[in-house]
Amino acid sequence: MKERKIAGLIAIIAIVVVVMFAGCLKEEEHVSTPTSLPPATLTPAPEITSAIVSNVIDGDTVKLQSGEKVRLLGINTPKKGQPYYEEATNRLKELIEGKTVTLEKDAEDKDQYGRLLRHIYIDDTFVNFEMVREGYANVYVIPPNTKYSDEFEKAEEEAKNAKRRIWQPSEEGLSECIGILYFHWNAEGNDCYNLNDEYVTFKNTCSESIDMTGWAVKDEANHIYTFPHFDLAGGAIVTLYTGAGKDTTTELYWDSSGYRCNAIWNNKGDTLYLRDINGNLVISYSYGGFE
Repeated sequence: MKERKIAGLIAIIAIVVVVMFAGCLKEEEHVSTPTSLPPATLTPAPEITSAIVSNVIDGDTVKLQSGEKVRLLGINTPKKGQPYYEEATNRLKELIEGKTVTLEKDAEDKDQYGRLLRHIYIDDTFVNFEMVREGYANVYVIPPNTKYSDEFEKAEEEAKNAKRRIWQPSEEGLSECIGILYFHWNAEGNDCYNLNDEYVTFKNTCSESIDMTGWAVKDEANHIYTFPHFDLAGGAIVTLYTGAGKDTTTELYWDSSGYRCNAIWNNKGDTLYLRDINGNLVISYSYGGFE
């Protein structure tokens, strides 16, 4: 009888041990189970919405029926008072004003002015791309919004080769006479505090003097310098400094104090555009810069 009781007690203990061990296994299984989704499922899909364009402000900015403003990503069009401003604005009106469009967000939602940053589509037309391809805009891609940068570059190359609108060359063949002798886009130290070490030197390689009054120098971001009454003699050079100073026959000063940081030329890469008084292109010079 005593032996039976002992055997029964051993059996009970064995059952308890098995149950406890099974519970530990379940607990370990629970701990090892992933608590989050795989990384691929965490990547958000592009934000795509529809909206009605109330009115076009200029060639790269529109206002929606909701009252929000939208800045078209990847492009820059001429501003008011610049050649082709009216043409670019009117073309964008033709494409989307008063119509329902599709808006696609890139990496950032808004710019520093509170405008939505978007790629815009109307039916099968990618509007940002088309404005570049038709020669109404130059490429202006600001990281991290780089989704269609390659497509924009190809569109700009097509517009350049076809000499469309803003790529229309000067009829007087001035590009054969005026060239860039030296371009110092990276000032020593902090560019913002060494503005006159940021400069570009132009040279007139022809023998005749060229009247550059009213000509304009522009970068990709639409910072603009307009030449005062100025003649560049045959064989002569003139250096345009970003900072302030007294203009002479060989030195001109942008006096860029109205711009953020005041520096003009982007060390990560930029494009210099030189246009004659009629807005026709004399020089388009791009550099890659550094990261």
